[in-house]
Amino acid sequence: MTVIDIRNIFSDRNIALIDVTATHLYYTEKKYENGKCDLYILEYNRSSRREKLVTNYSLDDPSLIDHIYVFEKTMMIVLENGSNSLWLIEIDKKSGGELNRRKIVCTGTFTECLPLDNQHLLIYTSPDQMNAEVFRKYKEITGCDYLCYMYDLKTNQKHFVKIPIIASIGSGNVKLMNIQGESYLILLDPFGDEETKENYFKEQRWINTDIRDNIWFCKTSDAIEQMESGGENIRKQCIASADIKALVRYMGSDLDKVYFRAKEFKSSIEKICSFDIAENTLTVEATLEPPEKNTSYIVEEKPFKAFTVTKGRARTVVQGVVGSDAELSYNNDLGKFITCINDRYIITNRQIFSEESKRTLSYYYICDCSSDKSESYDCNCYIKGNTLVIY
Repeated sequence: MTVIDIRNIFSDRNIALIDVTATHLYYTEKKYENGKCDLYILEYNRSSRREKLVTNYSLDDPSLIDHIYVFEKTMMIVLENGSNSLWLIEIDKKSGGELNRRKIVCTGTFTECLPLDNQHLLIYTSPDQMNAEVFRKYKEITGCDYLCYMYDLKTNQKHFVKIPIIASIGSGNVKLMNIQGESYLILLDPFGDEETKENYFKEQRWINTDIRDNIWFCKTSDAIEQMESGGENIRKQCIASADIKALVRYMGSDLDKVYFRAKEFKSSIEKICSFDIAENTLTVEATLEPPEKNTSYIVEEKPFKAFTVTKGRARTVVQGVVGSDAELSYNNDLGKFITCINDRYIITNRQIFSEESKRTLSYYYICDCSSDKSESYDCNCYIKGNTLVIY
């Protein structure tokens, strides 16, 4: 485990971490004054322990929300306030200089966005008062609640996305993976929530429609090519599918595998399965027993790990299920389990209300289970892989 302690430079500052690399940290800082917001994007060199300003913007509209995405050589900044327009800015990561700045106007109100790479941005919009009828007719034809666009920063072109699955599922159901130098999209298409689908199973004798969960994958380059050309179909392969008798739900991914949970309603058997995209193989990783009292499953999406956490009278027991061989325990006084690093260090969080300050204080603990010693930190915590940042 690598611990980066930068509380000394972040003291009393409005900081939000946006990326952690092997050499640097990237974060934003906001300062509000006279009805304006000054947004600073900064870089921290882990070796020299020095902070550097990448760029800054003075936002006349303090309601603007920033979405910042960090790539190898550039950063993509999206500024929006839930209206029908947004600002898209591309900057050079090293110099902070602007490479591109565009105001993008869409039909409907901005809902969410997702970069497919450092050049292409998916933008989803939802109905507004002016375009309510347009969205109603659009949904009748396509079944989609959103309008979806792909914006190309290099050509400065906005492409209307006609691929139904990408337009309908929203950015939260589009996951990105890089396998052996090739970028893939994992497309999640679940049927409602789990309770709804199980209710359909119980009433299946009255239902004639196809009630199904699907998880697909496709090459990102193929999807981009189709969106640029106005195509409606992509070459995709099914990772997992479940009809009305069962469900599948995405859980996470690692370097080459996609993990999902499969449940058969009749038997109530649940399993964690993985699909290796490079090898095109499906594996059952674990069978999940019904959780006992005071036991829960805790999952980390990327890189994927699954644990059982059982709270006893004095100690909490943590056992790795997939992606971890941990068999550890810690004192209940340390609070809620967050994660386990290197099958040795447990990270927990405890919320304590202070009568003196009349506010809730958040303490993070690092427990070295080999010695059962712990350290507490009154700070924020950011975890990426085996790196823990406290600030």
